[in-house]
Amino acid sequence: MQRSFSPENLRRPAIFSPARRLGSALFLAGILLAAEEPAPDRADKLRNEAAAGNRNAMFQLGDEYFYGTGTRLSNPTLAAYWYRKAADAGLPEAMFNYAICLERGLGVERNRFEAYDWMKKAADAGVKLARYQTAMTDLQGIPEDKERGLPAKRPLVSYAVSQLEQLAAEHFVPAETTLAQLLLAQKGEREAERAVKILQRLIALKEPPPAALRMMADCKYAGRGVPRNPAEMIQLLRRAARLGDAEALGKLAFCYEYGRAVDPDLKKAARLYRLSAERGNAMSQFKYAEFTANGTITKEPDIHSALPWYRKAAEQKNPQALFKLGVFHLEGIGMKKDPRKAAELFFESATRGYPRAQYNLGCLYAAGDGGLVKDESAAVYWFGLAAKGGDAVAQRALALRYLEGRGVTRSITKGEEWLLKAAKNGDLEARELLLRRGLAPPSLW
Repeated sequence: MQRSFSPENLRRPAIFSPARRLGSALFLAGILLAAEEPAPDRADKLRNEAAAGNRNAMFQLGDEYFYGTGTRLSNPTLAAYWYRKAADAGLPEAMFNYAICLERGLGVERNRFEAYDWMKKAADAGVKLARYQTAMTDLQGIPEDKERGLPAKRPLVSYAVSQLEQLAAEHFVPAETTLAQLLLAQKGEREAERAVKILQRLIALKEPPPAALRMMADCKYAGRGVPRNPAEMIQLLRRAARLGDAEALGKLAFCYEYGRAVDPDLKKAARLYRLSAERGNAMSQFKYAEFTANGTITKEPDIHSALPWYRKAAEQKNPQALFKLGVFHLEGIGMKKDPRKAAELFFESATRGYPRAQYNLGCLYAAGDGGLVKDESAAVYWFGLAAKGGDAVAQRALALRYLEGRGVTRSITKGEEWLLKAAKNGDLEARELLLRRGLAPPSLW
């Protein structure tokens, strides 16, 4: 039986196989085959058929080598060899498998450009999943391959969407799910209504995609394309969570943490964050780390138990986790002080748009700390980004630089404008500065 595809986790490739469709590929020298394969007098029927040119036998042999059997050890390299042989013999499913091998470097050196070419062959041969994967690559493009001297493949968004539209019209679930996601990302009400129609069909399936349940929950909560209904939102999240969807578990945890459509329950929130974190959701890893570090559940802060979760989230480039680890390195919390490492982490978080990290990076430039050369212009740049992101302390810091002409051309007008924004956002020092300048309107407080 063919393995089903999980549209909610595109990072895990689906691969065809008679029993458990997965594969990896590499060209092998004959000497390697001789070393790894059984001697001819001990070769089994399948091996003989594959060697004789039977492409289905090649394909099945690739499967057995990938997964291993009672008599055949798992060997992804040999699995890859036979997948490629079957692909060369024109078997569409093998073309797909070999493409995934190249895409992921499973038993073969990773080559996303060659992977695309094989995936396109499988798509042209009528493999729906290959049509979908090709569309996804067209949607995102392929980065430049400097080692091979290959220029980037630019995204072909309109073409990719047209391919997804065709697949969705055929009720190919992964394409329908992705199309709904793209429609909701456009923010328009008409697009939202169309997305909801797609999602309504998907969630009515006997085995609905968890991502569809989660997206419909978002629509029910925000009132996008459907009337707002927080109670139904919770039901949909619970359904997706029961199916193991990491993001749904995290969102459900958030609802219990803050009492959104349910009674607040921090213990339940912590349990759900932990389940989501264990399934790899970066934000849940960060949230569970926060619960642990702050002693939210145990009543005793435990920074050492929290650090591994912060690190897991940071490995996935979660900006909040990167920032928090930066603070720990800067202040020596749970580890030795390391201002240089703190600066690196703040920079990584800041470039991902996190205002608090942008402010901290501005402070390091202003002080010449963390291995950074003192640079008021750089400080103004990062304070400015954080201020535009709504950080009240950064708004005050930027205001002072405009008022004093540090790192920027002096401007009383701009300085007072930023002070007012900071005060409106709750910064008490900005409020005091405005009052001293006689500028705080009574209605402000």
